[in-house]
Amino acid sequence: MNKLIAISTGTKSVDMAPGNISCAVLNNDFIKLCNGFGNTAVVIGPQENLSSIDISKFDALIISGGGDINPKYYGEKIGEKTIRINDERDETELMLLQSAEDNNIKTLAICRGQQLLNVYKGGNLYQDLNDSGFIKINHEKPFENARSHVHSVTLDKKSKLYNLIGIDNFEVNSIHHQAIKNVGKDLSVSAKSPDGVIEGIETTTTWEALGIQWHPENMLEDEITNKLFTWINN
Repeated sequence: MNKLIAISTGTKSVDMAPGNISCAVLNNDFIKLCNGFGNTAVVIGPQENLSSIDISKFDALIISGGGDINPKYYGEKIGEKTIRINDERDETELMLLQSAEDNNIKTLAICRGQQLLNVYKGGNLYQDLNDSGFIKINHEKPFENARSHVHSVTLDKKSKLYNLIGIDNFEVNSIHHQAIKNVGKDLSVSAKSPDGVIEGIETTTTWEALGIQWHPENMLEDEITNKLFTWINN
């Protein structure tokens, strides 16, 4: 049966026929990963009419990665290294998470998405890992390293994520400079990197929501990616 998978995204300035304009941009591998299961991916960019956000007709939600979250949403001022803030995207995705929880829509939150899931549930973030003392691992490895294994993660064997993946230690890519500090309400930690950075969270309620700090959509051949997208698509 064809399912509808909502995927959130941000905006980027792109040169087009009318000039340089703001466009909703998403890695097309997300769409391929949903189409491969016979499902339809629906891309949701930042919305102006937040009162209209209702994803009760969708089967699943993916909150994708992107720029930093405005710290005002977790009670802090913007630090020097907090960049690429988009309040419209933050507000849209917070409403998407609210709708997903209200309607018990299965949710996969990736990188920035994991951080926003935590903020949505009342948690906060380290605005920069290096400034916060996490210097043993360079977690910010984009571009040529985006499809490479950068460090390992270890899963809590009591977690839903472990039950889904089936192994407790594996390698992931890493494209972030912020991370979860204090975990929000009704969330538990499912994975950490060797330096203690939180790499996975999950809900402890009936709402099925998983957060991961790495980018499985950039590692199409990985067994871990296949298991995560099998879960979100079924």
